[in-house]
Amino acid sequence: MDDNLNIPRIELNGEYDLAQREEMASLFEALRPDGPAVIDLTKVTYVDSMFLSELIKLRRRLREHPITLAGANGNVADLLRLVSFDELFELSD
Repeated sequence: MDDNLNIPRIELNGEYDLAQREEMASLFEALRPDGPAVIDLTKVTYVDSMFLSELIKLRRRLREHPITLAGANGNVADLLRLVSFDELFELSD
């Protein structure tokens, strides 16, 4: 049995900046605080400081559980590493 099937997963698509703050907050708030989560960034092309801030809020809320940021590529992956999010989250291809 694959345990990954039970892990909540959010698949994002496109650009995430201040205009999507409410959407991001709602999506992240909907995640259960009692287990791990996966945020799929495969189709994300741009993020700004709002997105990073919402990730930090999620990290604090799920502090006891792993959060995987999956599929980040290009500038998004570079930014996540630049701000040391690879120390707060699990980054995977």
